[in-house]
Amino acid sequence: MRKMKKESAAEAERKVRSDKKIRVNASLDQETHHQLKKLAISCDMTKTMLAAIIIEAAVQNEGFIDWLQTRYNKYDEYRVIPIKIEGKLHY
Repeated sequence: MRKMKKESAAEAERKVRSDKKIRVNASLDQETHHQLKKLAISCDMTKTMLAAIIIEAAVQNEGFIDWLQTRYNKYDEYRVIPIKIEGKLHY
């Protein structure tokens, strides 16, 4: 029979890494996938790395955020208003 190890208070509350990545799985049509693949090869990186860079750039682009919400926003009370603080967008 295995002995159960008691956890200390510090061990019970695990620290979350500040640089931890969250996995997002996008489904692309074939044309978009082909374009992403060619661009990734051109930039010598994986498709996943390139997709992450594109998403990071998009969520920091005021024009893109406005376009996206103008086109797809359904609920005005949830519309985000980006504010630039020290060169970085917050919302």
